[in-house]
Amino acid sequence: MQARLTRRVSALAGRALAIAAGLFVLAVPAAAKVTLVHWQHHSPARKALVEQFAQQFMKANPNVVIQVESIPYGDYFKKLLPALAAGSGPHTFQIPAGEVPAFVAAGVAQPLAASVISGEAIESQFVPATIAHFKLDGQYYALPTDVQTIVLFRNPELFKQAGLDPNRPPATWDEAVQAASRIHRRDAQGQTTQMGIATGGYGPVLHTLMLQAGASPWDSAAGKPVFDSPEARKGMQFAVDLVARYGVEDPKFGSRWTAFRQSKLGMVWAHPAMVGSFRATVPDLRFETSEVPAAAPGGSRTSLLTSWAYVVSTRAKSKAEMEAATRWVVYLTSADAQRRWTVETGELPAHRELLANPELRSDRVLWAGLDSLTSAVATPWRSRSITEELPHKAYQMMLLEGKTADAALRWLQGEAIKAELEQREKEQM
Repeated sequence: MQARLTRRVSALAGRALAIAAGLFVLAVPAAAKVTLVHWQHHSPARKALVEQFAQQFMKANPNVVIQVESIPYGDYFKKLLPALAAGSGPHTFQIPAGEVPAFVAAGVAQPLAASVISGEAIESQFVPATIAHFKLDGQYYALPTDVQTIVLFRNPELFKQAGLDPNRPPATWDEAVQAASRIHRRDAQGQTTQMGIATGGYGPVLHTLMLQAGASPWDSAAGKPVFDSPEARKGMQFAVDLVARYGVEDPKFGSRWTAFRQSKLGMVWAHPAMVGSFRATVPDLRFETSEVPAAAPGGSRTSLLTSWAYVVSTRAKSKAEMEAATRWVVYLTSADAQRRWTVETGELPAHRELLANPELRSDRVLWAGLDSLTSAVATPWRSRSITEELPHKAYQMMLLEGKTADAALRWLQGEAIKAELEQREKEQM
């Protein structure tokens, strides 16, 4: 049994190598004395907040010790899977939502303790799209965190300097191009000194543009991704045109994040979590957010929804460990904790009740992310490469290699199907 488990995890690991005060506290029964190791990938804001949560959880649950380990993203999966396989990994950990079935199939994740939270409670509390990958054989294996959509950030000062109304974000793609053209600046040699707008060729942004153009990226009957469609080509072509046709995005200008922090970029499509990043790194930066502009007047403002999951590992063996681990995960994803996640990091809440929270909705830059949740489309596939790596490569094929949208999207279609089949094979091992 152990050998079989090791083989499953080794196969999974091989692929992976390639690639709050006032919180509602769930008390552990006084008789249970357990130590839980919690792993997550590192970001300064996340580490600080989770450590605060751990202190508060332990204060309310003196029989539980939470040991938080924050690991750099580049090393996270290299360490996680071998550690889980060896039985020395964490009791609770964080993974992309679509990876949950593969970890369950590998035998390293277990159902949440139903004695702590029921399936009915999960379905009544959370936005459906955020728990879409977590229910297997009638049991829930995870709860959602790091929920992200795509919104448009803008620098109001650059809008004013360009003679634009800083309080009026572009409503359509055409308006975005027009505003970006007035913001973009070049020197006498034609070098960009200030950029109008940027997608960065980032996968979730490209998917968002394709969705707005009307693409249906998933064939439910066949169970496979679909990108070889006129609508998908239209979305991808718009992203490339911002560089190659309109000249309002310049990949040679450097990091779009650095440019926006230095007030050298007028607009950027990005996850709402950049709110927390910008506030933490450049407190004086003035920026606004809005829902993404539609392809045409009155069109869809939907975006791709991505999320991560908190999971309980099979290292939690006793009933006391399983229940304490589940209570810790429930605590991390409680409505009060998610309110703090949103306020302090910009990550969107998955709790339904927070979508109408007056504190969050009155925040000048948070409301757009909340509104975007109502129309966002959750990733229907499970392979993470389809979300980020593959669409970015198709974008580069068009931009750098001169491939047509037809050719690039046909390539994306083929590679996405292969990636999804490989992911499903992992879940059958």
